[in-house]
Amino acid sequence: MCRRRSAIDTEALGIEFPVAGTSRRSGCVALSNARVPPRRVLASPLESVAVTSRDPEIRTRWGRIVLCTSAGACAIWATLRYAGPTEARNVVVSLFVEGSAALFLLALLFLLERGFTARVTSVVSRQVHDDVVAPLESRVDELAISIADLQTAVDQRRTEQASRHQDLVSRITYPTFSSVTSALAEAARLNAIGSGGVTVQANANPSGIWLEFSWGAYFQDGARIGPDELRIRAEMPKGGPHSDETIDVSWHESDTAPDVARRLEDRLYQAGIRDPRYRPDWSLMMANFQRSVAVALLASDEGWQLQGALYELVGRDWAVTTAGIERRDHGVILPAKEFPRASFPPAPGTQLGDPPAWSPPPPAGADPDEWKLVVSRGQLRLTLKGYGMEIAYGFNTSSLQTWYPVGRQPDTEKTS
Repeated sequence: MCRRRSAIDTEALGIEFPVAGTSRRSGCVALSNARVPPRRVLASPLESVAVTSRDPEIRTRWGRIVLCTSAGACAIWATLRYAGPTEARNVVVSLFVEGSAALFLLALLFLLERGFTARVTSVVSRQVHDDVVAPLESRVDELAISIADLQTAVDQRRTEQASRHQDLVSRITYPTFSSVTSALAEAARLNAIGSGGVTVQANANPSGIWLEFSWGAYFQDGARIGPDELRIRAEMPKGGPHSDETIDVSWHESDTAPDVARRLEDRLYQAGIRDPRYRPDWSLMMANFQRSVAVALLASDEGWQLQGALYELVGRDWAVTTAGIERRDHGVILPAKEFPRASFPPAPGTQLGDPPAWSPPPPAGADPDEWKLVVSRGQLRLTLKGYGMEIAYGFNTSSLQTWYPVGRQPDTEKTS
């Protein structure tokens, strides 16, 4: 049996059809893009239903033929042996008459059988061609891409994805539940953002409040324990009077951006956080969010080429990513592996969650104060991995509730 095939394996479907130019004994169709023209037709209707003579189900039963012939001969001999002379003559005449009639009927049946077989074969051949061969040929033609055209097709897919990313970024200009969640889901799906969320500077003071946007749900032991939600989490500076406060709100599908802003400010006020440094500037914050998504999806015109998944942008030229601290047009400046690990239990005089003291020297041309801020932001992400899916202190996390972003959530059907 021949083994030349295209991407569509007709043997897997339990079908084999000969085509023009193939052996009748092979009984299979060679769907090869290199040798078979896009439009193939059956050479003849009989070939589509050809059956090999070596089929074990179709063979001459010589034993049964000999048995039946012997039984018939014995029956005739016994009749003639025990019949009288007159009866024997009648038996012989009857045998000749019946034999002649049988030969006449055999010729008639053979003549009719050829026409009947031809009509049935033609009908079956057309039906098989219309129902099986033609769809397969059409599908093969659709999938057939020459080597010369392959890169063009790949480049077209890249262009389409880049256009889609530009559209996602542009939609954030008018922040809605849909525009924010669509951008986060695509960035998380491509693993373009660390921990499935984006943290942005929320007002003009870089040492003030930062907000993290994340779109996902909580899971425990691989099972979902809540619906997907768009969560906005306020992050206070470490060492400040409100560093231990955890403030977050959900952005519901029916909410507008001002609704969420009002709800978050109410939560901050209720927690006693009334310093202007911790009052979000929503226009600045959403502009920073839009820019972060654009950089993460390589849809920015600022020349960023990040080496890792983005946690946050710091200023105009710095980024904290899973690869470390990156600088625009310079790549990774301080690799993640060089950040010190948090100690457990905490060192004397420190609390769980406080980053260890560490002051790497600034690179050439960097502003020392800005570098200090960038390093402190990096320590929150690369030393203290205690938020989202990343738990830093070596606890047994199998029974903990873990946040997973949309686009990177466990397959609940497989885990359940």
